[in-house]
Amino acid sequence: MNHGHLGKGISSIMHAISHKSSILPRDMTYSHLVTSGLTVGFGGSVGLESPIVVTGSAIGSNLGMLFRFNYRERTLLIGCGVAAAISSLFNAPIAGFVFTLEILLLELAVSSFIPVLLASVAGAITTRALSGTEIIFTAEMTDSFEVAQLYLFMLLGAFTGIVSLVFIRISNRSRKIFANMKTTWHPFIAGSLMLGILIFLFPALYGEGFTTIRALLSGNADFIVEQSFFSKWVDGNALLIPYILLLVVLKIVAANLTQGAGGNGGMFAPSLFVGATAGYFFAQVLQFTGLSGDLHMATFTLVAMAGVLCGANHAPLTGVFFIAEITSGYELMIPLVIVSTLSYITVKYFEPHPMPVRQLMEKGLFAGYDSDTRVIQKLDVRKLIESEIRTIAPEISLGELVEVVANSSRNLFPVVDQSGVFQGIITLDDIRTLMFKPERYNDTFAIQLMHAPPTVLQIQDGMDTAMKKFDETGAWNLPVLDGQQYVGIISKSRIFGMYRQLLASDTNRLDM
Repeated sequence: MNHGHLGKGISSIMHAISHKSSILPRDMTYSHLVTSGLTVGFGGSVGLESPIVVTGSAIGSNLGMLFRFNYRERTLLIGCGVAAAISSLFNAPIAGFVFTLEILLLELAVSSFIPVLLASVAGAITTRALSGTEIIFTAEMTDSFEVAQLYLFMLLGAFTGIVSLVFIRISNRSRKIFANMKTTWHPFIAGSLMLGILIFLFPALYGEGFTTIRALLSGNADFIVEQSFFSKWVDGNALLIPYILLLVVLKIVAANLTQGAGGNGGMFAPSLFVGATAGYFFAQVLQFTGLSGDLHMATFTLVAMAGVLCGANHAPLTGVFFIAEITSGYELMIPLVIVSTLSYITVKYFEPHPMPVRQLMEKGLFAGYDSDTRVIQKLDVRKLIESEIRTIAPEISLGELVEVVANSSRNLFPVVDQSGVFQGIITLDDIRTLMFKPERYNDTFAIQLMHAPPTVLQIQDGMDTAMKKFDETGAWNLPVLDGQQYVGIISKSRIFGMYRQLLASDTNRLDM
């Protein structure tokens, strides 16, 4: 079971790239295939995309280690594995490429786009060679965009943004609820029981949900209702509309119950299901209320899939190109862009970070969106501590202190008592005027000269906390404590020196 740790999903890849030099464990090259297959095979209401993406990235990372590639080259191979995985699943090479850049937040040189694109194309070609043209999900377009429907797609964009926000909020809340359960078996039992009840009452929630999406795209919504426990009551559009809306919410709940119970799967497929049902619901409401004339249900279903895929994952371009590619045409490019953009803006206002990033932030592992922040996050406060700096006792005289200064190359001296408790610091500026007054050597003591530092660091603080304190105080040196016990001094110049070394190694790009 996967419970209570960062061992699955996109967040594990992002963490490996930012904190583990793009090194993923070897067992991840196969373990996710097994556990995700069991999860979905037994009815788990999640998708196979995330586990396969993790598998592809792990294969890329381990190939990089096998051939002793550097950090940049390993990261590039991870991106290639991710792009190939998405492309092979949906026969969507452009979407696979864009997904890699948007979701993983990779910073690649322009020359590195070529191998990622080639990997994505290779994934699609391999799938076609092994299984022909049959892929997991496809749709054919029979309608084109009309300018008169522009306002409808703008409304749909706002609606899918709200649905995406609900998706994210429920997911965040569910993750916290399951994380707070006392034992590993509590989430498994609670999640499995509730999921089983939901699937019994609403069979459409079983597995990834692509059968339901195909039914909606073909206009066969009755097929979804016929399988349900409530089929005898849901007859006609009047009850079909609230039933479809109920599926929108319950799919989000079912997906999170699956993950909370320990199942291995991603939210990519659930977001497609939620988008399809939300779009169908939206079109049915417009038609039922007479707010619009005859609508092509498949058009709104497809475009809403892009809206929720974009909003729930903070990936507007992925949503646009994914739907455009799986429909084998670009007739809906304008509404796709409109809906995805409005959905993204709506979600971004309330939830500035995508779900994988939020998971990392909750654990204090997010390395930021830019390369500078990511490099800084790789620094370890413990390894930057200078513990050899001479400490002085609070009771020593000025004369003894002057002798210490004369034999030291530093201008800062921590004051520490006999039990190792930090008392304060003395700088060269504090005693500069007194050093040339011998008459004060015996009647002035360190305890009188010391002062409190602008702030202190604790041994468990991360580098982001350290840099924030340096910026807030303007200090160049700060003491590091373990509780009240003195550990050492960390200097801004030492941080910058190590930063330059890491930046130099990270910018060693793959030239092509």
